[in-house]
Amino acid sequence: MRELFSFTAVKRLLLFVALLSLINCSRTKKDDNFGSDKIITDFNVTLQEIDDLEQRIPNDSLRLTILSKLSLEYLTKDSTLFRKINAATLNLAKELSDDNVAANAYWDLAYFYSRASYLDSSYASYYKAYQKFNSLGNEAKAGKMMLNMAVSQERARDYVGSENSSFKALELLPKTKKKDIYAVHNNLAIIYNGLDDFDRAVEHHKLAIDTALEINDQELLANSSNNLAVVYLENGFYNDALGYVKQALAVKDLKQIDTELYAMVLDNYAYIQLKAGDSKDFLKTSNRALEIRDSIRHQAGMMVSRIRLGEYYLDAEDTTEALSNFKMALALAEDEKNAKYELEALLKLHNITGKQEYLDRYLVLNEQLLNDERGIRSKFARIRYETDQYINKNKSLTERIIWISFAAVVLLFVLGLFLVLQRQKANLTEARMQNSLKESNAEVFKLLLDQQKKVEVAAVKERERIARDLHDGVISRLFGTRMALGFMESDNPDTQTHLKELQDIEAEIRNVSHNLASNSLTSEDGVEKLIKKLIDTFNAHTSTSFELSISRSIDFNTLEDSVKISIYYILQECLQNVMKHANATVCKVALNQKGKTLEGTVQDNGNGFEVKTAKQGIGLANLNYRITGLGGVLTIQSDSSGTQMSFSILI
Repeated sequence: MRELFSFTAVKRLLLFVALLSLINCSRTKKDDNFGSDKIITDFNVTLQEIDDLEQRIPNDSLRLTILSKLSLEYLTKDSTLFRKINAATLNLAKELSDDNVAANAYWDLAYFYSRASYLDSSYASYYKAYQKFNSLGNEAKAGKMMLNMAVSQERARDYVGSENSSFKALELLPKTKKKDIYAVHNNLAIIYNGLDDFDRAVEHHKLAIDTALEINDQELLANSSNNLAVVYLENGFYNDALGYVKQALAVKDLKQIDTELYAMVLDNYAYIQLKAGDSKDFLKTSNRALEIRDSIRHQAGMMVSRIRLGEYYLDAEDTTEALSNFKMALALAEDEKNAKYELEALLKLHNITGKQEYLDRYLVLNEQLLNDERGIRSKFARIRYETDQYINKNKSLTERIIWISFAAVVLLFVLGLFLVLQRQKANLTEARMQNSLKESNAEVFKLLLDQQKKVEVAAVKERERIARDLHDGVISRLFGTRMALGFMESDNPDTQTHLKELQDIEAEIRNVSHNLASNSLTSEDGVEKLIKKLIDTFNAHTSTSFELSISRSIDFNTLEDSVKISIYYILQECLQNVMKHANATVCKVALNQKGKTLEGTVQDNGNGFEVKTAKQGIGLANLNYRITGLGGVLTIQSDSSGTQMSFSILI
């Protein structure tokens, strides 16, 4: 039977958590400073079910989620069950090192203590929640916890401590958290009013009003307008007080929005009018406020109403009614253990009756209250000190662990570095040999290109020499012989025929001479053949595949000799750069003519280079010099995927 009951209980718990997750997407709870949202359901669990939870749900993460949800749900329902659930949540969160859940559990516990007016315990739990949220980098929630700490300090009349905590909260809270910022200014105003710092109290109440207007929150506007009216009232500025209390009353549907606040504003309105000398409507308005407070069982508000009614009757010289109201206020304060209004009622009764009994009770209670407040303020300081000491102790231990770990890491690093250096030394030796071989190959290739250039130059010179010899020697002698024979008179037709043949031979030799002279680097098809031969040479002696594309639109015959020679050497320099530095597998060379512009492109898929740095090198400087010397432009684009060198020359 127990097994069936437990299984059903677990199912109910899981269903409950699922419903909470759907309804309550973000963790909401009541703060000490102003109202809240709370989800109340009809779901109930028992202490026994909480005790059995670990056995029935062995999954720690799931169990922690359930406990965290239950902690929030039972915060205001059942104090015994809440403390049980909350303690289990904190213990499991600590085991799982889940600081976020722990922070929220401390938040629940702090609010629980705050509702019960255990200000020191509330402060301690808020402080622990603050530390958790702060360590998680959640400044918004850390700021909210600091604000709640400030409110706890203000309630204990630790005004200096509350002021410091309030400004710390302002530093932490994001600018978008307007309601929390409002609450900070509201708390600071209450602090400064308690310190009799009228100007600063007014300043922060007005900042709170500005914030309420900024977010268009009518309830907060009414609250701060009422608070500011009280400050002006206590300092004798009745017209200003009346203006702000009317502003609070003007909030639409305030009674429906917050009945307790509405009764407070109504009572303050009547009391301010009384202090300003207008008492005709006081009884009617004050009694109306009292009725509302009685209907909602707002005991503290009823105490205020009774004390103010007593003051009214005292001013009207109706001592009997005055005493009756002061005694009712005293009885309410004693029942509710409200020391503030108990002191006020005792003092009023002593002033009217002159009885020493009331004064003695006042002095004893006031001294007790002062001692309690001093004790709580001392606890606040001790809580922060002890917590900080604990943190510092853990920090010191953590630092020792870090240093030991660091020493071990350094030792391993040194050992690893030694092995790496040994390996690098071997790799460096191998790399040097490879570089030496590469440099040797490059030098051999350069010599090959230089030799090819010398052969080409020698061939050109030899062709030019033969052309000159034919032109200046053979052609001249043939011409002389033909002319001499021509002057000899002869009617023999064979003679004329031979003269004609000599003339044809002379023309043929002249053509041969001309062709020899022009069949060089500067001839129409000579430069194209040499470029192709250059590509073939690079393909034969490097691992890069060079591809050549020469557009038919190029008319090499129209190019000047200097341009042809420069194009050849420009391409040669570009290809040498690819061979030496690119580590490319493919290089594409293209020549094209567009109108009066000759365009060339050398593109590879190598590793690229830093263009700004490379331009300072001799090779690219010479290349740029050749191109600009022809009135052209050199463009280089390079990244990790390859390099493209482009040039354009006006022809």
